[in-house]
Amino acid sequence: MKYRLTLSLFLMSSMASAAPMTLKDSFEAARKNMETLKRADATVARNEETENRAKATILPNISGVGSYTRIDPPTAAGNSPFLLTKQYSAALRLTQPIIRGGSISAYQMAKENVLLAKFQKEASELNLYQLVINSYYNLHIAQVDVQNLQEFLKLTKDRVRELRERTAIGRSRKGELVEAEAQEKSAESQLQAGLISLKQAEATFEFYTRMSPGEIPSLGNVPKLQMSSQEYLNKVKTRPDIMAVNQQVRVADRQIEVSRGGHFPSLDLTSNYYFDRTGVLASSEWDVGLAVVVPLYQGGGVSAAVREAVESKRIAELTSSETTRAAERDMMISYQNLSQLMVQLEAVKGAYSKAEEAYKLNKRDYQYGLVTNLDVLQSLNYFIESKRTYNTLSIMAHMNYKNLEALTGVLP
Repeated sequence: MKYRLTLSLFLMSSMASAAPMTLKDSFEAARKNMETLKRADATVARNEETENRAKATILPNISGVGSYTRIDPPTAAGNSPFLLTKQYSAALRLTQPIIRGGSISAYQMAKENVLLAKFQKEASELNLYQLVINSYYNLHIAQVDVQNLQEFLKLTKDRVRELRERTAIGRSRKGELVEAEAQEKSAESQLQAGLISLKQAEATFEFYTRMSPGEIPSLGNVPKLQMSSQEYLNKVKTRPDIMAVNQQVRVADRQIEVSRGGHFPSLDLTSNYYFDRTGVLASSEWDVGLAVVVPLYQGGGVSAAVREAVESKRIAELTSSETTRAAERDMMISYQNLSQLMVQLEAVKGAYSKAEEAYKLNKRDYQYGLVTNLDVLQSLNYFIESKRTYNTLSIMAHMNYKNLEALTGVLP
């Protein structure tokens, strides 16, 4: 028993000696350490290289070309001076795509994908912030709850000590002492459960931030709602996750253009500048030409690709609509929950104040024989439970307010 109490006191003293942690500091630590954002950065970098690769398909290509051919002289040709058994050439070749079906659209789609990746990165950042908010305030709830349970155990121990003294001189019954000792055991059990919850909250917080959990400073009064519900709803459309799903519709639209490009001909300009070559054209230094390819029949593959792209766009539009409606629903639920929580908090605050007063009065009246020991224990239980409820709701109100801010896309 002494070991358990010493452990709990050590944990609380360790938190008190650590530097206070703010939500902003916690989020900055998570931003630097979580793999989610590192993956998002890598995705943006990958899509930028995909854009460069798409751009390369519409830019000119310059390459060096050469050939060397050795021919077995035919016997019918005799010793003709026009027969070259060794033929070679060396040139610089320029190829410029003029018409490539869908290549411009593919480049535009690659640019849209870069923008999509940036929106998705910002959405990942916002989602991480919400996870940090919950882990931060749940840690604070667990810390405060352990403090309340330690107070409950201390008051119960004080009660047991007082009853032992009164029982020894015959002023209290043995049964009253046993009642208090039973509550002491219950308080110790509740404290151990609170310490377990604290450990779990610390592990979750450390997972996101890789910070050693420290003391969270006092939160102060719960901020009041600054805008109407409609004003909060209007901010949903500028959230990065909503902009990301809207961007997916634009990407799908570009994919339709890329697929339709399969119906169009391809036209390339090719030019060679010769450094050296053999044959009747040995004195000619350059040539230029056009190469055209007109698709006539491709087994219906291009048409199928177009129809596939059209359906993909429809899926993206439906996803965008559903995601937006879900975000608006979540916003309204969060707004209403916070409004109701503020009202509930005021009522619980009054109950907590009255419960504390009742406990102090019953403790005093017991000295005069006006109430029983059971009355004192019950009022102590109600006082601590009211305090725990009030503290939890107060921290939850702060957490809900920060989550409501995050639902509008606000970061610290």
